[in-house]
Amino acid sequence: MKIEFLNPQFFWLFFIIPILILYEIFIKSRKKPSVLYSDITILKSVKNRKTILLYYLRYIFRLVVFTMLILALAKPVIPERFTKVKGKGVDIILAIDVSTSMRAIDFQPNNRLYAAKEEAKSFIDMRPNDRIGLVIFAGESYTQCPLTIDHNILIELLNQIKTGMVEDGTAIGMGIATSINRLRDSKAKSKVIILLTDGRNNSGEIDPVTAAELAKEFKIKIYPIGVGKEGKSKIPIDHPIYGRQYVTERLDIDMATLNKIAEICGTKTANRAQNSTQLKNIMNEIDKFEKTEISEKVHYKYYNLFYYFLYFALILLIFELFYSKILCRALP
Repeated sequence: MKIEFLNPQFFWLFFIIPILILYEIFIKSRKKPSVLYSDITILKSVKNRKTILLYYLRYIFRLVVFTMLILALAKPVIPERFTKVKGKGVDIILAIDVSTSMRAIDFQPNNRLYAAKEEAKSFIDMRPNDRIGLVIFAGESYTQCPLTIDHNILIELLNQIKTGMVEDGTAIGMGIATSINRLRDSKAKSKVIILLTDGRNNSGEIDPVTAAELAKEFKIKIYPIGVGKEGKSKIPIDHPIYGRQYVTERLDIDMATLNKIAEICGTKTANRAQNSTQLKNIMNEIDKFEKTEISEKVHYKYYNLFYYFLYFALILLIFELFYSKILCRALP
């Protein structure tokens, strides 16, 4: 909770407090008595540290009252900030390949799927005002998360994806088709599919080029990304007897088809990421291409604390009068 003061110019009144203190110490306390006594021996037993403290305590009360009045005049408030966002966002589907080949460990020390998930999370963090969804595919395709602005739920569901949760294979066309189904009714300024895969289409009822033509009809842009280095890669295999073993296989990415998809959907060319740094750079470039047009208008609601300070000063003033007239009466 943060307290702000709308009229801070009244703080200049605080300079009066040192003047009042100096007046009390050096002038009023040294003022000559108006009544002279021939013998003040009887009063010596009355004057001690306790009585002096009680005497000055009423002036402390008055200074606190004066301070509360200054703070009240400065108009203390607790501001609450409201942001109204206007503009057109971008609806994005992350279509991620979860086929067995995504277990290849050429993104040392992690595999391809891990690297894709990590960069997808970084990308989501860069797009706080956009609706983002998640589609996974292998031999078939499924919606893991529909378009949502709740990115915490999205990232939680992204963390749950793994190889083997979908029948094996690489149905790139089906992954695109499922993504299109999630975006076709969108009213967003721009509709985007970010396709991350490491293979060539070998499953599904729809081929990738046909799916790309369908995306073009719905004015959906596709950014294809080939995930994995060229040549042979090691893939972990869990053997029932020998445990985890690593086999070396050549995993060719069909970059020609991915480039054709990009050409049809207006993103010019596909990208290939052979390490985590390249993948990060590609995702950053996509983020720059698909900027969200957002304007923010900030409103403030103020909770006025003026009366609380005023009431507190009044209570202290009443107590000070009671203290001075009843508890701390002066001798005649």
